[in-house]
Amino acid sequence: MNSMTVLWVGLGGGLGAIFRYGLSVLVNTKSENTFPWSTLTVNLLGCFLIGILWQYLSKSTNLNAFWLIGFLGGFTTFSSFGLDGLKLFNAGAFTQLITYVLISNIVGLLLVFIGTKVADLTLA
Repeated sequence: MNSMTVLWVGLGGGLGAIFRYGLSVLVNTKSENTFPWSTLTVNLLGCFLIGILWQYLSKSTNLNAFWLIGFLGGFTTFSSFGLDGLKLFNAGAFTQLITYVLISNIVGLLLVFIGTKVADLTLA
C-alpha cells in the first residue's frame, strides 16, 4: 500500500464528507418533507460526478485516489441510502420506499452514463 495514495484518499474523503454535510444541511433546510431528499441529492450528484471524473482521471493514480476513491467516497452516501430505506420500510411508507429505491438506482445509473458522455464531448 502506497502511503501517498493513502494520504490522497484520506484528504479527499475528509473533503467529500464536509461537502456532503454542507449539501445535506442546505437541502434539509429547504425541505420539510420526511422523504430523504438530502441523501437522494448527494447520491445522484455523486453518480453524475463519478461519471465525469472517471473519464478524466482513470489514468492518474493520485487524482483517482483523491477524487474517485476519497472525495466521492466521502461525499456519496449509499450507506445512508440503506438506512433511509429501512426507516421508510419500518414506517410503512412503502410507496416512498419504492420511489426512493427506483429513483436512486435508475436515475443514478443514467447520470453516470450521462456524465461519461459529457466528459467524452469535452475530451474529443
